[in-house]
Amino acid sequence: MKICFFSHMTDHSNWREAFEKVEFYRVDIEILRSLGHEVVLAGDFKTFDRTADLYYCWWWTYAMFPVVQSLIGRKPVVVTGAFDYDTCHGVIPGLSYLDRPTWQRALMAAALRTASANLFISQCEYEKVTSNLVVRNAVNCPLAINTEHYRLANPALAREDFFFTVSWSSKTNVQRKCLESIIKAFGEYAKTNAKTRLVMAGKKGDYYENLVELAKSCGVAERVEFPGMISDEEKIRKYQACIAYVQPTLFEGFGLAIGEALACGAQVITSPSGAVPEVAVDFAQYVEPNNVEALTTAMRKAVDEILTMDRKIAQFEHINRTFSIEARREHLGEIIDRVASRKVTHAQRYQQ
Repeated sequence: MKICFFSHMTDHSNWREAFEKVEFYRVDIEILRSLGHEVVLAGDFKTFDRTADLYYCWWWTYAMFPVVQSLIGRKPVVVTGAFDYDTCHGVIPGLSYLDRPTWQRALMAAALRTASANLFISQCEYEKVTSNLVVRNAVNCPLAINTEHYRLANPALAREDFFFTVSWSSKTNVQRKCLESIIKAFGEYAKTNAKTRLVMAGKKGDYYENLVELAKSCGVAERVEFPGMISDEEKIRKYQACIAYVQPTLFEGFGLAIGEALACGAQVITSPSGAVPEVAVDFAQYVEPNNVEALTTAMRKAVDEILTMDRKIAQFEHINRTFSIEARREHLGEIIDRVASRKVTHAQRYQQ
């Protein structure tokens, strides 16, 4: 079967590279290909392949385009992604469903009602959206973490003196992942710890310079590193060697980096927001988002606590058991087989 894998990414200068480097895209593409399908990538409307047998769309924001194409061509369409219904309502403008313009809410709601299947990446999102909106063929299908790559280090690897986080430094992401609070907390922590570093990796966005200036104003400019995009190998090594992976957050539809860090045996400092408790369960230190004092305290606690190998193994086994590639492959295989086996008319979709 030929599948058109679509995500609207016109804000990326090279969307093909994004499909290769963004983990959740890459994993789904590899899974679909491993199921024997031909996968054609489309990062904008111009490259959308209408001749495909099935359309697979990431994000409901632009899902009405493939949904309309599916109705015209009588093709099945599967939509997946994170869906913040109300978590960031009134906090980050335009992020949650309730804060979006009326026309956009209408299009997203229509996609939910009309798509052949709607795959939610966490139980909390599945419950929140299906409780408040009409959703056709809703499925809880958690993201997968590749534990062939994200795994424990050799026990001989020594812990190094740095905290680690990964995030694209766009303004919205900086707000959502509390990056300014991380720098402020590290500034407080650094007053009594002269050598520890903070490594903030990830694509440099429109708020990057603001973070650099904040590090200067907090007196830690020489100790906060912004390496930009790093390779998977380097990211894994940093997960394995850091004091703690630090990601307080206002909202996570899943919490992929948190799961990766746990699988690599890292201590994790995060927030009980969105789907994070589903991923981290009791393996994380939880702090309220943007509580700088609590975050500073959590950093100090992480320095004093070195995880045992038994604890690291338990973290890895939890991620491997709960969020395996095989589990998502099985989910996707069953869903695609089911929706591909029946072609329905426009009227029939609204009746189901």
